Amino acid sequence: MLEIKYSGKASKQFARIHKGDKKSAEMILRAVEEYSKDPSGNFDIKILKGKHAKFKRLRIGDYRIIF
Repeated sequence: MLEIKYSGKASKQFARIHKGDKKSAEMILRAVEEYSKDPSGNFDIKILKGKHAKFKRLRIGDYRIIF
């Protein structure tokens, strides 16, 4: 299982999403937790390009999680 650490900015954004759309917030949290348990699972993940090539993005509905 991978360790999850949220940046201050990510926590703030999540709080905003949760305030406006609880269903999406729950979906995001569930997907991040599932990914941390089994990264080899079936997730919509892409490696970013250019100066951000060391990061990946996880797509969850209309949201993108950068890690």
